[in-house]
Amino acid sequence: MSTNPIRVGLVGAGAIAQVAQLPALATHPDVEIAGVVTRSEDSARRNLRRWPIDASYGSVEAMIEAAHLDALFVLTPKHDHVRFVEVGLRSGLDVFCEKPLATTAFQASELAQLAEESGQLLMVGFNRRYAEVYRRAYDQLNGKQIRFCVAQKNRPGSEYRATLENAIHMVDLLRWFCGEATDIAAHSVASEPYEEEGTMALIRFDTGAIGTLVAARCAGEWDERLDLYGGMTSLRVTAPDQLATSADGVTSLVEMRPRASGWAQATETMGFAPAVRHFIDRVADRQQPLTNGRDAARTQQLIEDVITAAGLPTEDHPDVSSMWKSVAQ
Repeated sequence: MSTNPIRVGLVGAGAIAQVAQLPALATHPDVEIAGVVTRSEDSARRNLRRWPIDASYGSVEAMIEAAHLDALFVLTPKHDHVRFVEVGLRSGLDVFCEKPLATTAFQASELAQLAEESGQLLMVGFNRRYAEVYRRAYDQLNGKQIRFCVAQKNRPGSEYRATLENAIHMVDLLRWFCGEATDIAAHSVASEPYEEEGTMALIRFDTGAIGTLVAARCAGEWDERLDLYGGMTSLRVTAPDQLATSADGVTSLVEMRPRASGWAQATETMGFAPAVRHFIDRVADRQQPLTNGRDAARTQQLIEDVITAAGLPTEDHPDVSSMWKSVAQ
């Protein structure tokens, strides 16, 4: 660890944090995990036993006051993101927030504005952009303009607001590869509007590219793919670690690293750990993160436009507070 480690605090330490952000933070040579706020004392004790965390606190305000933080990781359910991100920014901290940044695009834009006005860094964990397989595909295009892009993220079983919670990853990739959306058509299958079976969208971008989103929650297996076509080149990403490139009648297949099951492998291959390292690097050098607050707000606006076009609700269920137990309790 360096002489002056970056002191971080966590709000929320649930399932994703255990396999994504915490392993990356715990092994980073320039980071000290100074504190954590969780939903219960039992959860706090488990985290203190498992991870090199200095202390647990009853509230984010108490942690900020006592732990001398440089940065705050907001890893709670999304309906708590706005208040915790706002507290962090207003307290002079850089903030890493899990996706989506907020419940609505308007809230996300307000948080981006607050970060810009405060001079603090705000990064959203769109981890796919940091995954080696997607970064290689992006670099391999070498300036070739994409004409068609098909982004798919399919899996068995739905969840609350599935398109916003999960398909947003692929929408973010569509923006990254294709530009800003100019026209959107979308449909969903949803007997329950807050727990859809899936959504499909057709999006035209300002670069002239056309993108398709496929997000089926009635699939037989977990399946994430990105197909790109342009400049007489075809690229197919099969997540988490396979890239096929076809040009001039030749197809090459590259495996980023040996496949392995489970989250331990996915922490690296799906970009969770690289995203954390990117944020820590930006805290150190004061440059804007790739997925900064303003960029994340644009992704959230696009996913909200898709949701609207598909006829799904754009705001949380009125009883959302009873569906999730806040970490502040």
